Amino acid sequence: MTATSVLGANKAKDTGSRKKGSHPEIFERGLTFVRWVGLAFFILGSTDVALTWLPVDFGNREWEFATVTASFNGMPVIILGLMLVVVVAALEARRWWALGGGIVGLALLVFVLGAIGLWATNLPLALGAVEGAVLTGLKKAVLKTAVQSVVLPLVFAAIAYYGFRTFRTANT
Repeated sequence: MTATSVLGANKAKDTGSRKKGSHPEIFERGLTFVRWVGLAFFILGSTDVALTWLPVDFGNREWEFATVTASFNGMPVIILGLMLVVVVAALEARRWWALGGGIVGLALLVFVLGAIGLWATNLPLALGAVEGAVLTGLKKAVLKTAVQSVVLPLVFAAIAYYGFRTFRTANT
């Protein structure tokens, strides 16, 4: 990642003779569109995940277990949106968008780690509470959430790192 943006290299050669519809202009508009769609994905995914936590019922172990499992299922939309925002910020050398993405990525990393802790403390109770065919379904949900518990922190840490790195290296 260099300190100049991908668009900066094209702009240096540009003498103001760009025509409407030229490739650099289309590229710039496309990146802006992708950034805003990414922000929309992030908002939609965050709304979905946030609503799984409402109304709050901490202390109810069944609610805690089910809420973490359900909220992890909505994380890919958040990841896609946040990743689009941060990558476009890097391509356009938009430091503040990158910093915002890095901060949100870090906050989501902390949230996910806390949720993993909450989920793991309820795991033995959940597995002991059911039998038969329901236990098979629960084991599948446990496996899925266990995989997500490994992948989600890594992805959010990578997004945070990339956002902070872009903020530090991008020109203003």
